[in-house]
Amino acid sequence: MNIRISLVAASLFVGTALFADSANIADALKNGKISGEFGIYAEQNSTKNSDDGGYGSGSFDLGFTTDALYGFRLDVGSRANHAFWEVDGGEYNSDTKAILHTANIGYSNEYFDVVFGRQVIELIWMEDFHEALVGVIKTVPNTDIVIGYSQRRAVADFDRPLEGFARLGDSGAFVADAKWRGISGLVVNPFLYYANDVAAWAGAKVDYDREFATFSLGGTAEYTQSDEDRGSDGSFLRLEARGVFKDIGAKVGFIQTDKNGGAGNITAAGENLNLFEDGDQVFKADAQTFYIGANGKWRQFTFGGILGNTEYAGGKLREIDITAAYELTNNLNISAAFINGNGNGNSDDYNKVTAGVVYSF
Repeated sequence: MNIRISLVAASLFVGTALFADSANIADALKNGKISGEFGIYAEQNSTKNSDDGGYGSGSFDLGFTTDALYGFRLDVGSRANHAFWEVDGGEYNSDTKAILHTANIGYSNEYFDVVFGRQVIELIWMEDFHEALVGVIKTVPNTDIVIGYSQRRAVADFDRPLEGFARLGDSGAFVADAKWRGISGLVVNPFLYYANDVAAWAGAKVDYDREFATFSLGGTAEYTQSDEDRGSDGSFLRLEARGVFKDIGAKVGFIQTDKNGGAGNITAAGENLNLFEDGDQVFKADAQTFYIGANGKWRQFTFGGILGNTEYAGGKLREIDITAAYELTNNLNISAAFINGNGNGNSDDYNKVTAGVVYSF
């Protein structure tokens, strides 16, 4: 339930403030915005022929963004997580107690946006927090073009142990990503990534959604191919069809990876495509995944479910995820999930229950 702003969305937000710049540094600080959240998270799991596990943790996130001054803006943020209890000891596997996940300076005008420093990025194959230099070009009609370089990546969410900034290969990773929206309902998203001594991977994602009087229909096609510096090349294919009637949505899809290399190092800079709560087998060699899911909303409740069956080199796994959330107030959200895994290994036969409460401001 951790809420993030994508790089493109953040750039548009910054751009809207250009016409209301503060007059000086003091005003930029005074007119800045403080944001944050308190979170409590717990999970309990039971695995076949193994001891039960689980932990409970608390989280506090605090951030501050200055108002724009001549198009410039400063943004800082940090998160601290702490495990309160563990069922058997060792489940909360992290030595990182706190992390400065955001510390950047941004500049925006009508032609481009640029952000330098620690920042959140949400692209297809680059996600979480990155030490990066990223630019968004806004001069091409109906198109957002992102060009950037990331040196290190970190994970800082309320519902998992913190992961400190770790280097991406020997020389970091470069990205070029474009989204074209020239036709209503259609988004064409080609992309290219390169990490020296790791891999280069490229592909495209196409989304199309069309609204009718009482329902909508849509689909996604995405393919990525990697050129690995070591080992077999990887690939990732996903096809999905979906529909929405009133507040109820449904989807069905298929995912396949390379027979020998799986997804390779396509996920080296993070990924934003795994549909499952766990779903680690989706990226393995020769993995074929069929899935069907549904989601809906009723008053302040949102709920969802997905059933996926993955067959991969050496094994298979069926995963069922059922999720629910309740928006108690505009700032307070309660969530829960049930995950069932059933496979051909003892570690693949498990049940997991999670619960979280987040208050944001």
